[in-house]
Amino acid sequence: MAEIEDNAQETEIRDTDIAFDCPHCGKNLVIDYRGAGLEIKCSACEKPVLVPIPDGMQLGDLDLDSGEILRQLFATRRNYQRAELEIRKLKTCLVQLKTALGAMETAVDEGLGEA
Repeated sequence: MAEIEDNAQETEIRDTDIAFDCPHCGKNLVIDYRGAGLEIKCSACEKPVLVPIPDGMQLGDLDLDSGEILRQLFATRRNYQRAELEIRKLKTCLVQLKTALGAMETAVDEGLGEA
């Protein structure tokens, strides 16, 4: 989801985007028209927000052909696999950091014990 920046340069809003305010915190949000009717989390307050359906638009207008649905499904799967791989890498890094921290704590404790 793209956001309207509050104080920096604004994100380019296309004619097909839906711009609306979070009903909880007032943050300006922008999402592609295909998000109409979906529930998303506000990027500012992280509360659930229902994306409004623009006047004159029907949810049937959002239906995609089967080829586009398959492309999106495969892209989602690839992104999910990348995210899982990144999580595994981060977990390994976390274990290494915990080990290093434990070694440092031991060294500090031993150093304080000598004093």
